[in-house]
Amino acid sequence: MQKFIVFLLVGLMSSTAADAKKQSKGGDPIVVSPEDLDRSVMSYVEANVLATMYHELGHALIDGLSLPIFSREEDAADTFVVVITDKFFDAEQAEQLTWASADQYARDAEEAEKKGQELAVWSTHSLDLQRYYNLICLYYGGNVQQRDDFAEENGLPSDRAQTCEEERELAETSWGGVLDDIKRTRSGPDWIVLDEDVDTLGNSYVLAAQSVIRREVARLNERFAPDFEVKVVIENCNEENAFYSPGEGKITMCNELSRSYVHD
Repeated sequence: MQKFIVFLLVGLMSSTAADAKKQSKGGDPIVVSPEDLDRSVMSYVEANVLATMYHELGHALIDGLSLPIFSREEDAADTFVVVITDKFFDAEQAEQLTWASADQYARDAEEAEKKGQELAVWSTHSLDLQRYYNLICLYYGGNVQQRDDFAEENGLPSDRAQTCEEERELAETSWGGVLDDIKRTRSGPDWIVLDEDVDTLGNSYVLAAQSVIRREVARLNERFAPDFEVKVVIENCNEENAFYSPGEGKITMCNELSRSYVHD
């Protein structure tokens, strides 16, 4: 699953000086510039950071709006990622975002197999390869005429492809209506509050990922305004993870997870 992608980086290279220069754990400044970052690697990191943040935001909306869920919540949050990606980005960007986040699932599955790890069939999440095919299918279902090559290139079986348009229509009916209901119609306070740790694990890509999260929080605040607040925390967690805490209304984005998306 090798593919070269160069896209997005919207706002990253035009970050303010305050965003572009922070202190690493050792105290030395890390400066993000186009020369510091491999664009294809950064695009991959950005795509997966966004997909992860959207997934956790799906949990936050389910919690904050008391949405009824008739299957596993994790699957519903995965579906939200596809719907909001198509709404937020143009066709080329949405395809590359979808590919990169799907590719990460394939990488995770391959790594688990190499390590001989037992399949977590008991998990609240679908298996990595199931998430891969679900993501490809839902994205393909959004425009089967124009995305046929995408489905074929990413190995979507024809038996599954036959149902993808219907699956996507159901996703749009479910999540599309939610997003319509919470559109911002007037000025008011931000519903997403950002709380970030300046530490970057000494990694320029982590710092750049923080800029991506910061940018996306601003866009979400501009577009939507539900009547509850969500806090997004960027911090070191000593694990590669991201999670939503329903009792606190808080999304935690771990710097270690952003770093894990950096592949040679």
